[in-house]
Amino acid sequence: MIIIAAAAWGVTGLFVNALRAEGYSLSQIIAVRASVTAAAMSILTALADRKKFRINPRDIWLFAGMGIISFTLCSYAYFASIERIGLGPSAVLLYSAPLFIMLMSRIIWKEPLTARKLTAVPLAVAGCVCVSLAPAIAGGGLKNLLSGGLNLIGVALGLLSGFAYGLYSIFGKIALKKYSGMTVTLWTFISASALTIPVAILYGSWPEMSLKRAALLISMALVSGALAYGLYTLGLSGVEPTHASVLATIEPVVAAVCGVLFNGEPMHIVSVIGILLVVAAVVVMNTKPKEAEEKAAEPNI
Repeated sequence: MIIIAAAAWGVTGLFVNALRAEGYSLSQIIAVRASVTAAAMSILTALADRKKFRINPRDIWLFAGMGIISFTLCSYAYFASIERIGLGPSAVLLYSAPLFIMLMSRIIWKEPLTARKLTAVPLAVAGCVCVSLAPAIAGGGLKNLLSGGLNLIGVALGLLSGFAYGLYSIFGKIALKKYSGMTVTLWTFISASALTIPVAILYGSWPEMSLKRAALLISMALVSGALAYGLYTLGLSGVEPTHASVLATIEPVVAAVCGVLFNGEPMHIVSVIGILLVVAAVVVMNTKPKEAEEKAAEPNI
């Protein structure tokens, strides 16, 4: 489920590019993604089991954390980072998330740092680096990335997006101890909508609605919102957060392939290397060594 969710996230760029061409701002896109996902999950919950609407008011902080910090803050920080340092470097910083998750899981739940994780996480991050920076490398080398100087604010925003992205798995793991994946996803996006909709209404006028624009908005929200987050949250209930984050690194691979298939972008050798590294990380993470080997591999910390 997590790999399917990551694949759904991977096509987000196609929708965003199309909607930007139609005149929508990033704030409006984020708000629609949150609100349509909340609406879709509300309908699904009403049809499946209305009892899943219920939450303890004391747990609102969990859903606010997932909706406002993990989704909204991550989205704004990521898009702001792109504007300052470009898509490739921003994507690399976003996918520092598995490192943050591995460290936070170790601190919070004493999740063991096994040889499998210490191999898979660096492989996944290295793969994302290759896939994200391949165009810049092919276009003249890494020095071009810094030709205008290092934008520290852009880098900080990129790291913030990775940290916020990683918190989704942390908050989600806590919430899933009390609630179903359906309930968690529903209230996450109700929380996100409560913030993103007013912001989108206050800042900037909306393009005139048309059938094409409505179809793009709804499709984007259902695929990269309801489907992706719903499946990821359900998948998170069965694996450790670090495991889930490594599986989710298939997203930039899907994005790169979509760029080749739909936007006519070239497939660079560095991209191929990155894809192979990500696939290797997923294979390593899904390999189940004997319990004794896992314990033997755990460092003394």
